[in-house]
Amino acid sequence: MKQITLSLKGAVALEKAIDTVKKEMSRGSYKTLLFHIYSGVEDESVIRAVTGRLSMSFPDCHFVGTLSAGEIVDKHIPEKGIAVSAMFFETTDIKVLRGVDVKGNEKVVGMKLAEEANAIPELKALELLMPGTEFNTHILLDELAAVSPDVIIYGGYSGGHQLEKSEHYIFDENGIDDNAIYAIAYYGKDFHVQVDKSAGWQRLGMPFKVTKAEDNRLIEINNAPAVEVYEKYLQINRNDNFAEETFEFPLMASMDGEELLRHTITVEDNGTLVLAGYVLEGMDIYLSYGNPEDIIRKVDHRLEEVEMFNPQAILIFSCSVRKAFWENFAEIEIEPFAEIAETSGFYTWGEVKRNPDNGRLYEYNITMLTVAMREGDAEPLENRYRVDDTVLKGQVSLLKRLSKLVAATTGELQKAYLDLSLLNEKLEVMADYDALTGMYNRRKIEERIAYLLGEMKKNGTVLGTIMVDIDHFKEVNDTYGHGIGDEVLSILGKLCIKEVKERGGNLGRWGGEEFFIVLPGYDEEKTYEFAELLRKKVEETAFPCIDKLTISLGVHMAMENESRQEMYKKADDALYISKQNGRNRTSVI
Repeated sequence: MKQITLSLKGAVALEKAIDTVKKEMSRGSYKTLLFHIYSGVEDESVIRAVTGRLSMSFPDCHFVGTLSAGEIVDKHIPEKGIAVSAMFFETTDIKVLRGVDVKGNEKVVGMKLAEEANAIPELKALELLMPGTEFNTHILLDELAAVSPDVIIYGGYSGGHQLEKSEHYIFDENGIDDNAIYAIAYYGKDFHVQVDKSAGWQRLGMPFKVTKAEDNRLIEINNAPAVEVYEKYLQINRNDNFAEETFEFPLMASMDGEELLRHTITVEDNGTLVLAGYVLEGMDIYLSYGNPEDIIRKVDHRLEEVEMFNPQAILIFSCSVRKAFWENFAEIEIEPFAEIAETSGFYTWGEVKRNPDNGRLYEYNITMLTVAMREGDAEPLENRYRVDDTVLKGQVSLLKRLSKLVAATTGELQKAYLDLSLLNEKLEVMADYDALTGMYNRRKIEERIAYLLGEMKKNGTVLGTIMVDIDHFKEVNDTYGHGIGDEVLSILGKLCIKEVKERGGNLGRWGGEEFFIVLPGYDEEKTYEFAELLRKKVEETAFPCIDKLTISLGVHMAMENESRQEMYKKADDALYISKQNGRNRTSVI
């Protein structure tokens, strides 16, 4: 396998590129030729001229193209132009699967592509190119997860150099399409591929909750217009340059342990943020910032993996926001990969990678996907290629120092927030639960009863209630002391909680040795049966120092026309009958 990368500037450069590819084809015994075309030029007539000329010169080749926000030609990121990668394979086969009319049909298109991919023998990798911001990518990617789990899947979204423009399309020998997806299938027993991502952005401050979202439209955060997170915390107002001003502080969410960065494409009049990637309601989401030191560390870690793989060609799909972040130093994270093998790729509007552990496909922003390829086996490289960050000067150097300060203070703030959250949880437990028995306290059980009565009246269901009293509990305290009495209450509380929760009920401590139980959906017969079961279990339970402990119970069915106070009195009256008749029994009113 071999890759040649070429930068096209004008008709002469195109003819030289064609001549270079023809010479390589004549030198080697190649089976398959695949072209990638990455175009920063948005003029469709220029794109058609290039694709037409290549198709004419290499009628048996495969090729795919995408609009790009930056072109990668080996070690360099040339000025806005057209880059071509020619990949020569000796034993590997290529098949380009095409899904068309995707918008509104994401599920059907995804299912069809997965079915076609699964029919390809010895399929090793599936590379996706698409104008992702135009689709419901969440649905599409979920369907593509049906591709055999041992197949590596990765890709990038098309988009031009200008963030404020909505040009997103892919192209091939048949023309240009903004409503399609290409899936390039690599198959053959000698083909090997390794893919991973590098990020390096870190959380900033405390989490917010996504309270309203539709696909890639983030509508509300913490029940307020999403734009306010930037207006309030970073003083970035919704103006014409909003996307450019916010890209340094993208949002970070997580799903299944995957960190998902999201940068803003635009802001709508109502404060909705249109993101380069989907978000889901209920997600925790953070502001984040790029830490140059951490970015470089993660790229260096990826370089170690690529060295061990020893590829013959490398593809890079890197987010356009990374390029803007590095400004004039963007090449520093590209160059070391090009030292390992010929490298090509483009700056994207989003990246896709399959998680090998769960088989799902995730949509990323602000990551750099590096795709290492080779045919046959190879020994690990002995050279150590690393990012040379000594060239960083000016603002980037200052940012490195500021990032360390922000990381330290953010860590302290997050720890304080966690400590406060744990304290709030403890306070909530203290506010709602009886410390001795573990049951709800009187306030909380009355709150639950009010809710369940409302549900009963609204839905026409039944609600069983039970008042419970420990027989002769004063004698336990007087004879054995309050320490034993407290232990008895604790053991009895655990027993009652277990039995009531198993039946979907609630219970609370009503008074000193009185408990109140509510059982949604239980009629009189079932409520009485449960009361008797509980009574017998208590009678059979061993308590410290006491030969035998019993309880008396009063059962009453909540009535639609009675108040809570009337319901409590009926249950208490039933309990009184049990006590008057000798205790250790259940009575019904």
